[in-house]
Amino acid sequence: MKNILFSFEDMSTKDKAAKQAIKYFARAGANVIAQDVSASPKRSSGVSYREMTLTMSDSQKVVFRIKQSGDIFQVLVNGSVLPIRNQDDHVAAIGEIVKSLDAGRSKFQKKLARALVKLPPSVRTAAPRMEVALTQKRDDLKEAIAAVRGEIAALNAQPA
Repeated sequence: MKNILFSFEDMSTKDKAAKQAIKYFARAGANVIAQDVSASPKRSSGVSYREMTLTMSDSQKVVFRIKQSGDIFQVLVNGSVLPIRNQDDHVAAIGEIVKSLDAGRSKFQKKLARALVKLPPSVRTAAPRMEVALTQKRDDLKEAIAAVRGEIAALNAQPA
């Protein structure tokens, strides 16, 4: 079977066509670690479609936009539209997608490395509190040293 036809109405991650697509990706050398199917249809350029997102082991994402007929009409790789030469042969098309993933892997990894991740407000570090505690400890030690030096000076000032 060269074409993978999805069932538009009851499309899910457990669909036979979804399992076939993942199998073909594995054969082409790309491991799918997560998949998701949009719950509701979307519409663009007069075409109703549903999205199936496949996340690869290196965090790259492939999105299939599937028409009501069950055909894949658009493929997005990491958010960019990827033109496919072998539209009628889905196995060859998956091979093209994997080649695109391989070619863009280093660029994608650099982009991930540059991305700044903001911590959620509920996550707090101990550094500010630790700094306050250490500053207080330092000030207490300075006071203790000053007091000891004062006592030494007082003892040296007394006649023997």
